[in-house]
Amino acid sequence: MTDHRSMPNRLLVVLVAAQFISMSGCSSWKALSLNSDSKSKVTSLDKPSSLFDSKPNTRQAQLDLAIVAAEQHEAKEEYREAMKTYQSVLELDKKNSLAHHRLALLACRMSASKQAQEHFEAALRLTPKNTDLIADYAYWYYLNKQDSNATELVDQGLKREPQSERLHGIKGLLLTREHQWEPAVDSFVKSGCTTQQAWANIGHVLLLEGDVQAASYWIEHAAQGEQGSLVAKKTHNVLQASYPAPN
Repeated sequence: MTDHRSMPNRLLVVLVAAQFISMSGCSSWKALSLNSDSKSKVTSLDKPSSLFDSKPNTRQAQLDLAIVAAEQHEAKEEYREAMKTYQSVLELDKKNSLAHHRLALLACRMSASKQAQEHFEAALRLTPKNTDLIADYAYWYYLNKQDSNATELVDQGLKREPQSERLHGIKGLLLTREHQWEPAVDSFVKSGCTTQQAWANIGHVLLLEGDVQAASYWIEHAAQGEQGSLVAKKTHNVLQASYPAPN
């Protein structure tokens, strides 16, 4: 990597990286998704409306109905209403880990960082072995550049569930930020990526960090050959057009 690119335009870097994320299929990018598997397994979003018209006569029925309603709000992207409904769940059951977990993710979407961490902590105290929760919280730490806390959570999770693709993906992000290239590639491969997809992921992380030169190196290699990452090829073309090498 001998060519020096011009100083990156921060907005353009973010836009290119956002495009990269939206096309990526690696599990790590989905770690904080509001559609993660942390939702209730026993309730359905297709409950008939008449169910809500009846008055439940047990506390558990009230909880079940409130969770269904909150999930419906999430499905419709009515996030503030979803938060209010999950809060009503906590009024009925202060130790409802699912409600705390969903509130943490919704608070992330609302950029309410302090509130998100409070609910992550509450959920983790209640269900410390929940791998989805651990992955979501670790990724939140990663996004907030609290890498030591993220690494600690990831390592704890992998001790319990060593095959977790999501945790391996987040570990790959953390290792990339530390410039530990070979371990990062290994972690991304364990998350379900091909080697070239792993290289593309490294490029993505570096791009978000603003290191366009290093990102271009990894993305260029990820895009090579018939087996090259389609995402990397598209991103490489965008980078070439945005940051042409000097003559």
